[in-house]
Amino acid sequence: MIKKYFRDWTKFELSFLIIGLSLAILFTILFKGTIIDMCYTILYFTTALLMSKGKVESYFVGFISVFFYAIVSFNQCYYGELLITIFLTFPIMIIGIVSWIRNQDKEDNTVIINTLSKKEIVIVLISQIVMFWLYYYILKVFNTSLLIISTCSIVTSMLASYFEARRSELSLVSYICNDIILISLWSTPVIQGDITKIPVLLCPTLLLINDIYGTYNWKRIKKKQAQTR
Repeated sequence: MIKKYFRDWTKFELSFLIIGLSLAILFTILFKGTIIDMCYTILYFTTALLMSKGKVESYFVGFISVFFYAIVSFNQCYYGELLITIFLTFPIMIIGIVSWIRNQDKEDNTVIINTLSKKEIVIVLISQIVMFWLYYYILKVFNTSLLIISTCSIVTSMLASYFEARRSELSLVSYICNDIILISLWSTPVIQGDITKIPVLLCPTLLLINDIYGTYNWKRIKKKQAQTR
């Protein structure tokens, strides 16, 4: 059963999965991280890798991973990340999972990648530029740490979640931007001396590598689907 599931995984994907999970466990032990931090890193990383392969099960793992990320964010007073998880990520994930289930390539068991109109892309981008200030003032009320970076994280996360639900490869581009922001967000406590947050910092670093690969993989999948149709 397990061997059959990993049949369409490349050597790079399998190696990356094993290395990523091993590093998550090793870093937690070495830097005395918490079990919650380790679970977040393992689950979020697995979610991202499945998503880069266009697998609908990425959403099921993702539902569990965002729960752990909410706890990690709350403990660090990153209320922007907490608000993203509770009020934005969960609702969009529900929409996304319905969209992905309804649009499956049964031959490869991957999502059918969509091409968005330029009008839709422009409207979404403008909406988030406008919403930036709303996010900013809401987070300011909650006395959120690293206010500007946290606000940018919400914007890029919203774009990534929307484009992912719409089955667009722009989701990977948005995730890359979000990964870079999260690296700077979680680097701050590490630089300030909290080495227990290194396992948490590991996650967006792995996600950045994964999402760069994902942009290539989604283009490959999209090209293959176009030729098949």
